[in-house]
Amino acid sequence: MDNRSYILRCIALIEQKVDWGKTHDWVDYDFKNLSDQIFESTKVSISVRTLKRIVRQVPDAEGYYEPQMATKNALAIYLGFRSWADFKQSNVIEPDQKSETIAPAPAVNFKKKVNYRNWILPIIIILLCVAVYLVWKTQRTSAELTIKKVAGNNFAFRYDLKAIKYNNATVDLDYGLFRPLLTPKGEFTYVFKLPDNYRLKLLADGVVLAAQNIQVVSNGWKCVVQQGLKEVLVGDTSLFNSNQVLSLRPDKIRSIGLDPSEDYWTDYRNIKDFNIDGDNLIIEVDIKNDLKSGGIDCFDSSIEYLAESKTGRVKFVKPGCAQFASFDFGEVHYNGNFHDLKPFGINLSQWQKVRIEVIKKQVNVFINGISIYKNSYHEPIGNVKGIKIKFKGVGAIDNFRIMNLKKEVIYGASFDDN
Repeated sequence: MDNRSYILRCIALIEQKVDWGKTHDWVDYDFKNLSDQIFESTKVSISVRTLKRIVRQVPDAEGYYEPQMATKNALAIYLGFRSWADFKQSNVIEPDQKSETIAPAPAVNFKKKVNYRNWILPIIIILLCVAVYLVWKTQRTSAELTIKKVAGNNFAFRYDLKAIKYNNATVDLDYGLFRPLLTPKGEFTYVFKLPDNYRLKLLADGVVLAAQNIQVVSNGWKCVVQQGLKEVLVGDTSLFNSNQVLSLRPDKIRSIGLDPSEDYWTDYRNIKDFNIDGDNLIIEVDIKNDLKSGGIDCFDSSIEYLAESKTGRVKFVKPGCAQFASFDFGEVHYNGNFHDLKPFGINLSQWQKVRIEVIKKQVNVFINGISIYKNSYHEPIGNVKGIKIKFKGVGAIDNFRIMNLKKEVIYGASFDDN
């Protein structure tokens, strides 16, 4: 089998492992999830852009994209193999090839004098390999990344890779953006255009050497509209904070430079330290998303909180569109294509009071006071650093609250007119 066939087989196994449906139906959120999962398993960061180039290959096309060996090794390790070579040598050579059962050779009992001198050289080699590995590991972690806020959303980055050997180095700025590092030591500045909680990584040859989060606070609720690769931060709050709710006026989509005839997504976000543990909290909010008010198709409506290491997220849709619903907490990523998320199909043409209760990583989702779904996860999320409530179309939110388990309100907003 040629390299291309191995890559296509690898893609098929990844699709089977994650259970998110066919890869040609994946959206940016799925590729971001896959990138995060690969990093968690291998400590190697693969960008969303690279994953798209790998995953969206056409089997019968003349050319194909072959990633670097470090990337292929990470994909193989993510699938449970030791390396890309191990992946190729294992029994995944042909999808339709059935492995043959080979009868074990008959056991033969015999006695042989053991020559202990024959073991001396292998033991020495093993000890030398361990020593070399420990030295290599020390060198690979001898890298520095310092980030300092300059002014506003402008941050200064200082890095030092002089103590290690590498071919290529970058800083992963999150959401598929990378800054190549052309010298072993240096500085640069970068302006983050949107308020968010960014997870940054210093990489050399695909291996993460240092990681740090940056929180770009929003100073209240902000509105961001996304259409394709274009993201617009709506500066005029009067366009989305009116009638005592947060809801962007759909007749203003064209005025912010977007095409109202094409699909777009609107999110209302508040990025700040909420001083509450994401594994033990209660979130309440009223949401609405319908055609009359600017909703689109299945009226996808998600509630997400960003935290130090993970996120918590529930996505609702209209009844009959449960394949687009999702549940993402910690390491658990469920979607309606392969998991029963029919309870997340709700009537979004009317106001719905959503309540998300998380108690020791046990999640309970309520609609209008009635429990509709329960699940759990294991990996801690960390302290909450931001909230995003996102709609396909415009959507609307009201009466937002975060509470501790004593039901004491940590933060609340009712969006009265300014």
